[in-house]
Amino acid sequence: MSGPGSTIRWRWVAILILLGGGAQLAPLVSPGILFPWSVVWLLLLVAIAGTLVREIANRSWLVTTTLVVAAIGIPAALLGVDWSGRWGTYLPCRRNWEWLPSYFLRASPTQSLTGEVGQTRFKICYGSPRVRGRKVIGGPTVPFGHLWRTGANEPTTIRLAGPLDLAGIRIGPGKVAIYSVPGPETWEVIANRSTGQWGLETEYTAAVAQSEIARAVVESRPAEFVEALSFHFEPESDPENALLVLRWERTEVRIPLRASAPHR
Repeated sequence: MSGPGSTIRWRWVAILILLGGGAQLAPLVSPGILFPWSVVWLLLLVAIAGTLVREIANRSWLVTTTLVVAAIGIPAALLGVDWSGRWGTYLPCRRNWEWLPSYFLRASPTQSLTGEVGQTRFKICYGSPRVRGRKVIGGPTVPFGHLWRTGANEPTTIRLAGPLDLAGIRIGPGKVAIYSVPGPETWEVIANRSTGQWGLETEYTAAVAQSEIARAVVESRPAEFVEALSFHFEPESDPENALLVLRWERTEVRIPLRASAPHR
C-alpha cells in the first residue's frame, strides 16, 4: 500500500539515481554536451537542497540549518581538504573548490589507488582521461618533451604515511604531486611538494617549480590499448620493492618504488 511517505522515498531514490548516473555517464558524454549536462546536474542539486529545506521546515530553524549545512558542508569539506600522511591514505581525494571546473561533472573522473611498500602505506589520486579516438601520448594532447600533469584536473598526487623512494627520489611522509615529461622511450618523472594548484600545465609557475624535490628518468614501453588512464600497483617478491605502473592508450610506464628508512 502506497502513501505520502512511500512517494517521498521513491522520489528521493529517483533523484539519487539521476545524480549518480549523471556523474557515472559524464566520461562517456561528448565534450560539447558535457557543459549543459553539468548545468542541469547543478540545477538538480539546487532543487534537492530546496526540497530538503521545505520538507524539514516544520522543524526549528536550528534543526533545518544544521541538517542542510551537514548535508552539503561535510562532504564538501572532506573533498576540499588536501589530506596527507596516514589519514590521507584513507580519506577521499581532493576536489579543488577554488577552481570553477570542480563544480561541474568531469569527463576525466577522479580515481585512486592504494598500496603498501615495506611499512609505508600510500594512496595516489589522479584524474583519469579517456582516449576518445584521439592520438594522446605523443600527439597534441600529451606531446613528447613537454610538461604534463600525469592525468587530468588537479595534479596527480601521492599521499604517504612514511618515507618512500619513487624512481630513486626520496619522498614523504606527507603528499607530493607527480608531474612528468613524456618521451618516446623514456619519461622524466617530477616530484613536487606543491599540490594545491590546479593541474593545468600553465599553472606550473616559477613559484611551483621552486617546490620541486627532484627529477628522475624511467622507461616507457608499448602495451595493449587502454581507453582510460590508470595506475596499477605491482608488488615484487621483495616487500621493500614494488612498481607503480601507468597505462594509457598504448603506453606503459613503470615507476620503481622502494621503502626507505626514516632520517635519523
